[in-house]
Amino acid sequence: MIRQALLLLWALVLPVSAVMAAGEDPRVWVERMNQALATRNYDGVLVHQVGDQRSTLRLIHRVQDGHLVERAISVDGSGREFIRADTELVGYFPSRRIVVVEKRARSLGFIGGLPGLESGSLSQYDIGEVESGRMQGRVVRVVAVRPRDTLRYGYRFWIDEKTAMPIQTQLFAADGSIIEQITFANLTLPARISDDQLKAEVDTEGYRWLRREAPQFKPGELVPWAVQSLPAGFRRLQRGEGKQQRKPASHLMFSDGLASVSVFIESAGTPPALSREGTPRKANGPAQLGAASAYTAHIDGYRVTAVGEVPPATVKAIAEALRPDLDGTAR
Repeated sequence: MIRQALLLLWALVLPVSAVMAAGEDPRVWVERMNQALATRNYDGVLVHQVGDQRSTLRLIHRVQDGHLVERAISVDGSGREFIRADTELVGYFPSRRIVVVEKRARSLGFIGGLPGLESGSLSQYDIGEVESGRMQGRVVRVVAVRPRDTLRYGYRFWIDEKTAMPIQTQLFAADGSIIEQITFANLTLPARISDDQLKAEVDTEGYRWLRREAPQFKPGELVPWAVQSLPAGFRRLQRGEGKQQRKPASHLMFSDGLASVSVFIESAGTPPALSREGTPRKANGPAQLGAASAYTAHIDGYRVTAVGEVPPATVKAIAEALRPDLDGTAR
């Protein structure tokens, strides 16, 4: 009788255990986090650290009718603010009395998720088991995705059990050193965020406005581009279900499934892009843009700039692998 009772108890418990195990799949937690970041409103104060530099920001983030609007306010006394809306990023710099407006291919929030974990990207990464912990008084699940080589960075997330929001995120190198860390000191998820909360409070009277528009090409100036070779695991993202296309382009995308690199192609006579501080970026060679690496090469009359949250050697290799494909013979 005792043995039968134990077998019956085991049969009842097994389905519950299986469900709990499925919930501890790291990909399930990452997908929940991605969904939260894509759909939730949030308002919080965070500490952003890149290397030895630390800054504190208030971040107000709204998703409404499929549109993302985000306001980042520096609380270090500088008065700097950044407003992201659709494809536009506006930076306010009171110390320099300038406003910088940039157009981007898409709207990206200050805190990004980790799409692509279900793809073949795992051949380049190792994903660890989910760990439990506590942070900021919350129960969290810790997920780590580690790179298998030095061509890419790893990711670590402390995901709130109830809301699926990342309370802390880290970008780290293959040797374990932390490249970037974002930690919420406090966080709320309001049902509604008003338009007024997303407006900059900087009085811009007398400010100089600098605009960085998408590159403009005359007919015949824009040409197809071919890739000679890429760092292991990276591939060129194509429109039209991945079919090879020889189309003129001023913006190319490369990805290993998790990390992505954007390549911007401009006429060599176009002024270089503006940095976050409103000053021209280097027109040639490597540069560091926060946690992102950048590399600019001059190729056959074009300025080719690769930017991504990957090691410097990776953006350099991608930029220098590109060549104009005027006759379709390049690979």
